[in-house]
Amino acid sequence: MTERTNTPDYVLLATVGALVSIGLVMVYSASFVEAFTVYENQYYYLLRQIVGATIGTLGLLVAQRLHYSFWRTYSVQLMALIIVLLFLVLVLPTSMTQVNGSRSWLRIGAGGVFGLISVQPTELSKLAIIIYFADWLSRRSEKLGNVSYGLIPFAVMLGFVCGLVMLEPDLGTTVVLIVIAGVVYFAAGANVWHVLGAAGLGGVAFWLMINVMGFRNNLRIKAFLDPWAYYSGAGFQPIHALYALGSGGVFGAGLGQGRQKFQWLPQAYTDAIFAIVGEELGMIGTLAVVLAFALIAYRGYKIAGRAPNPFAALVAVGITTWICFQALINIAVTTSLIPFTGLTLPFLSYGSSSLVTCMIAVGILLNISRYAVPRQAQETSDGPIIRRRSVRSFLSDLSVWRGNGRPRLPSAGGRRRARRRS
Repeated sequence: MTERTNTPDYVLLATVGALVSIGLVMVYSASFVEAFTVYENQYYYLLRQIVGATIGTLGLLVAQRLHYSFWRTYSVQLMALIIVLLFLVLVLPTSMTQVNGSRSWLRIGAGGVFGLISVQPTELSKLAIIIYFADWLSRRSEKLGNVSYGLIPFAVMLGFVCGLVMLEPDLGTTVVLIVIAGVVYFAAGANVWHVLGAAGLGGVAFWLMINVMGFRNNLRIKAFLDPWAYYSGAGFQPIHALYALGSGGVFGAGLGQGRQKFQWLPQAYTDAIFAIVGEELGMIGTLAVVLAFALIAYRGYKIAGRAPNPFAALVAVGITTWICFQALINIAVTTSLIPFTGLTLPFLSYGSSSLVTCMIAVGILLNISRYAVPRQAQETSDGPIIRRRSVRSFLSDLSVWRGNGRPRLPSAGGRRRARRRS
């Protein structure tokens, strides 16, 4: 049966386009001081981000036109490639892989604005794990309630990938990968007790890695609890992030007028760019960013609820969860609600790997929206039909209340059967 083609979700596209545009402006504003100090070129980071945005735009347009089933065809190969890349960052010389004490990069080139090519495999792993598990889980459907057939293989694969990421070490990305996989697993129809049990085991494993195996120094936790006691060390960044946010007030100091980026706030153009947004654009600017991600969440889960089949639905759920959860973590870090993790703010923070991957993911989401199954009119008349959407009707799109072992996201087949009965 031929799928019906619709127009892509232009609201989602416009929202992402606005965030990318704002991100370019804020990256320049937050980075020109360090760029001039280190490279004697105030446009150094901006030019590299423009290159990333250009590649990301091309990737988005291609992914938006490429049928979503293409990714399913190569899900295993994509996952294998990511595992190889994650191994490479652990075995190659540190001169090619290490930045700020973490072996997270593959760097090729001799430097300069365009001479050094850097790829962060952990960013690519987020999209790869979504596609792989969406394919894997959609093929198992009714058998997900079986522990040996569903939960154990799922946990082994996820643990293997997360173990490689933790060895870099990259705790923030590990948390994001676990959350993405857990949400996709739940949406696929997994037994809720299996999910809760896995979450409990994951929490114990996380505690052991932090407190027993020594993957992370507890200094960040201590600095989070009392940053002033560690002002000259781990507490310096969170304190000055709060200074930036607090000094912005309602309307901000004005674009380019922030002061914390003058060698006070470390990583102002990457991890802490939300603080610069607050300082220069004020509470209005930060609320606009938060609302933009809330709109992405709404449109993304709506696309998932109307996806043509379980694979497409799970991919949409995974992509939406990834982008919005990572944004939530970055904002929570900047406002000192949780310890610093090193995660970027999607579409805004400096970093081509993150920007390109997120834009390709949005392109896939837009392609799925082109094949969305429309909601049938409840009544007919000669006049225009006005569809009222309540919170309850939106939740019914996700159908999270269905039983174990069945996809919690409705499929096109289910809708067709319902239309025939009506």
